[in-house]
Amino acid sequence: MSNTSFNQKGVSLYYQVETYIRTKIESGEWPSGFKLPTETELCQYFGVSRTTIRQAVNKMVEGGLLMRKQGSGTYVTQPAYSRNRLSTQPSDSVCKYIYMPILQDDMEHSYQNLLLTHISHILMLCEQKLISQEDGKNALDFIVPLMDMHPQTIGFNPLNEDYFLNFEQYLISHLGIDLAGKIYTGRSRNDMIPTVMRMSIRDSMLAVYERLLALIRRLLALAEENQGRIITGYTHCMPAQPITLDHYFLAIAEALVRDMDRLLSAYQNLNRSPLGACAMAGTSFPINREYTAQLLGFDGIITNTLDAVATRDYLLELAADFSTMGSTLSRFAQDLYLWSTAEFNYVSFSDAYSCCSSIMPQKKNPLSIEHIKSKSSHLTSTYLDIAMCLKGTSYGHCRDLFECMPPFWDAVEQVTGMLELSIGTLQDITFHYDRMEFTASMNDSILTDMADFLVQKDRIPFRSAHNIIASAVRAQGDNPSSKITLKQLNKSSKQHLGHDTTLTESEWASLQSPRSSVANKRSEGSPAQSSCRKMLLSLRMAADRCNEQYNKIINSLQLAEQFRKEQIDVLKNGTHFEHN
Repeated sequence: MSNTSFNQKGVSLYYQVETYIRTKIESGEWPSGFKLPTETELCQYFGVSRTTIRQAVNKMVEGGLLMRKQGSGTYVTQPAYSRNRLSTQPSDSVCKYIYMPILQDDMEHSYQNLLLTHISHILMLCEQKLISQEDGKNALDFIVPLMDMHPQTIGFNPLNEDYFLNFEQYLISHLGIDLAGKIYTGRSRNDMIPTVMRMSIRDSMLAVYERLLALIRRLLALAEENQGRIITGYTHCMPAQPITLDHYFLAIAEALVRDMDRLLSAYQNLNRSPLGACAMAGTSFPINREYTAQLLGFDGIITNTLDAVATRDYLLELAADFSTMGSTLSRFAQDLYLWSTAEFNYVSFSDAYSCCSSIMPQKKNPLSIEHIKSKSSHLTSTYLDIAMCLKGTSYGHCRDLFECMPPFWDAVEQVTGMLELSIGTLQDITFHYDRMEFTASMNDSILTDMADFLVQKDRIPFRSAHNIIASAVRAQGDNPSSKITLKQLNKSSKQHLGHDTTLTESEWASLQSPRSSVANKRSEGSPAQSSCRKMLLSLRMAADRCNEQYNKIINSLQLAEQFRKEQIDVLKNGTHFEHN
């Protein structure tokens, strides 16, 4: 190579080098497989430093236009078969900010499901006699073993846009255009990608279901372990009425059971197959959509082919459910957060879920609780992200739909983290029962029971009883350590009714206990022991019901896997296909 100089004013040197190399490739002067000159030769030719050459080459390797082979050199990559309509390769910025993030997501979440979708489609083509059994067998003999290989096996070149087209490139290079081309009959990237997407989301939902069930069962165990333990119930973060610790945990469990019901209900809309919709209008080939749905464990198909490729409403549904559950978990964490403060001192957390200060030696901070609270914000953001991606999008396939997935996958990670952190935090939590009961006995939270007793004993309207107690509290002042005496109560009664109450000292004394307050509750769902036992039994049954639905999903997917394996064996043995 002869020496030359690049000194285009205002343009960085590495970009000028990159542009030159790109021009050589796109003109065909440096074809696929061409080995680039050495780094030293490029430095001499361009008259620039090694740093500049490396910066230019690295960007092109990152963009997929060049590839390095260890100990051999840098080569021009194979052009993408899918870009025959276009005269140039995608720009570095397109590769970096559009194709590469999608590829990374697909590699992490979709490798196995991409292969399963191809396998099922090939089985259907053979079953419908759209390709020969020999071609189907040869294709499956190559694809099935890939299930046990690393996702990077099939390549990771952003020039091929996404994982689907990387796999197509991989198949063509190994099976040849004739066989690889045949197995793409009657399908499109537009229906394949949402099929794989739904399967990958389905996998992630199974993990969420499992962890949410584990958290519900832990809360029910805590409720059973803490029956009758007195604690103050709060409204507006102020002492309200005495309840029990099991009553509180049952409240959180009941809310999470509703969250579980919502997520299980959303599964019905998620688990429908778009495969066979092709680009958006179906196909003239006599494909069998129900068969591929059965092979892949779907409960059925999305019938309308336009709807099949266009819809992402299941993402909005799941994101909304995540946000709702995140709100439940965040509010629960906020209570535990307050209870762990020195001012409350109701609970202590394990050191494994705490951290300390870098400067204050006495500090033990509730690490996991703080992050559970804050992680819920990502879930609400996810719903808004997806809604804004979709709201201005026409009802068809377009690239906007791809932007829904990064926030959704982040939401799955955040939900999983919140559930695992919650379970772990509750596995080793210490309750300070004496402190909880003492506080409940000193904060006037039993005064509503006094008003109720006045109504029943003296046959007066509740509002009159409320006013009598409120006046006595006001006369008491801001001294939380003192309690209202019967004398003060009667004085207040005279002000409002003109006479004393009929309460005796023994009756008045019996009303001072938070335990009496809880025990006297009669309405369903109250913290009374009989009521909490009934709720515990009911919630255990609800958890079992949710677990049964979860197991049905697992069983259905296992049956689909078994059926798929049987159909592969049928093809390999050369016998006739039989299925329901």
